[in-house]
Amino acid sequence: MSNPNNTSHPESDIDQILKVSENYKYSFEASNDDAWNKFSAAREAEKQVPTPFKVYKNTSRLLRVAAAVAILAVGSWAFWLTTLNKTLDAGQFATNAGQIEQITMKDGSVITLNANSSVEFKVTEKSREIKLQGMAHFEVAKNPNAAFVIESNNNKVTVLGTGFDVQSYAGKPLQVTVNHGKVKVEKLSNSTMLESVILTKGMRVRENLNQANAANKRSQIFAVDSNVNLDAVKWESGNLIFTNAPIDDVVNAIETRYSKKLQVRILKPTCIITPTGTSNQTSDLQFTGVFKNTDEFSTVVKTIEIALGLQFEVK
Repeated sequence: MSNPNNTSHPESDIDQILKVSENYKYSFEASNDDAWNKFSAAREAEKQVPTPFKVYKNTSRLLRVAAAVAILAVGSWAFWLTTLNKTLDAGQFATNAGQIEQITMKDGSVITLNANSSVEFKVTEKSREIKLQGMAHFEVAKNPNAAFVIESNNNKVTVLGTGFDVQSYAGKPLQVTVNHGKVKVEKLSNSTMLESVILTKGMRVRENLNQANAANKRSQIFAVDSNVNLDAVKWESGNLIFTNAPIDDVVNAIETRYSKKLQVRILKPTCIITPTGTSNQTSDLQFTGVFKNTDEFSTVVKTIEIALGLQFEVK
């Protein structure tokens, strides 16, 4: 029997059992810890290995998605091409004898079509293509993304922004005169470039028809004049305005306006002062005067004949 006066309390059997059991683990708990440790180690190792390509059972769905993407890409490409080739502006115009027509394109370019001429043009995002028969003055709006190209009788004139005259009648030599800016003139044969010249302000190129049509070119097709009187002949307003214009330019302007073919003959010797002395040659004659759009052909011809001592023969 215990002593009631004893203050110490010896551990009971139950206390001893509980104390020992705190450090005891059941066999299945120990095995679970081992399993968890193995699992964690395996996961860490798995992260270091590249993931292999996975084959999905739903392959048809992936193929449908890929096909949709491809169709979208092709459609976008086709839409882009269609946009580039889409016609933004187009037109056809023609004039009769004595008629002047001014055409303003949507891009701001202005074509002044001389008498007995025709023009056709087509504009897209990347090109401005013009076909000309006859004579026209062009004031071209600048667009570095769309070259302004004129084609006429196997001749090609390319420009980005400038003002110039192009004369290209069937059976007559090409003539291009630049008022400002820069143009490139090319002679073509079956789309092959035979000759090319670059013109700037005050320059004119005239085609040598004999060489242009020759099978074997022996000399240049284009003759270039680098000091042209740009005020010699003005016709855009409808009136013919001549300022010290060489007789050849005068005749050309009259032929164009009235659809006539003229031959010049000197009636009386006329002494012309030139830089190299005096000359009686027709090519040295110059004329200054103004003719209204309503003036008759006979009036114009007679006035020049009297002024310069010439005779015009209509052919």
